[in-house]
Order: sequence, then C-alpha cells, then structure tokens
Amino acid sequence: MTVFVRSWAPRASQLNRCRDPRHGVEGSGVQYQSDYILRLIEQMGSLIRSALARIGVGGGDAESLEEVERAVGLALELEPEVARRLSPDSLASLIEIGMTDDRVLELVVQALEVEAEILERNGEIIDARLRRAQADAVRALLDPERAN
Repeated sequence: MTVFVRSWAPRASQLNRCRDPRHGVEGSGVQYQSDYILRLIEQMGSLIRSALARIGVGGGDAESLEEVERAVGLALELEPEVARRLSPDSLASLIEIGMTDDRVLELVVQALEVEAEILERNGEIIDARLRRAQADAVRALLDPERAN
C-alpha cells in the first residue's frame, strides 16, 4: 500500500511576502491556498504527462495506471484504492465539498479518462466504464464555460 505524504510547506521568504497588515501576522490564507493549488497542479500535471508519455511509446500500462491514480489521489487527498471504489456521485460529492478550483478539477477529469483508457486497453471494461462515469461526474462540477 502506498502512503502519500505532503512534504511541501511554504518557505520563509513566502511567509514574509504574505504579511497580512490587517492582522499583524505573517502569512495570508489566500496566498497559502494559491501556492498549494499551484503546487498541486504542477504535481498532477507531471504525473499525467508522464503517464501519457509512457502510453505514447506503446507500453508501461502498469506504471501509467499507477501515475494517474496517484494524480487523482493527490487531488482528493485519498489513497488511490479508496478513490477507485467510490461511485461517481460519491466522488463528485467528495470533491464538491473540498475543492472548487476548476484547474484541478480539469486535471482530475483528464487523469480519470487516461485511467479509463488504460483499463480498457487491458480488457478491464467494467472498471474503465466506472472511471469514465467518475470523469463525467467530476466534469459536471466544472464551470459550464470550462467543461469540455
């Protein structure tokens, strides 16, 4: 079982830059949230790109599958095994409660679609259909202008 640990923390230089004069304390929740989201997008994008590169050269399905599962796990702050077992509606509800950034939602949709493609190529049709249904449920959470 893989355990994900978030090792990223703001640097001292970021704390000073985020001084909130209204409260006289270092750091602004908005700045931390923005930094966190950007870091999450960077990590997820890297995992998805790596998975797509492996698929593009005609192999590495197991490694690609693990990478896209990790990307979804990062976004949801869940173990990939737990995310795999959720119904599409449960997954969408969980995301809706904790996340509103459309950029992250788009990456979750992309990761689920790549995962579905890999599963389908490996003959795991039922699991592939579940991932596509999960992707559709997450896509429904996107701002209508951003949904593809």
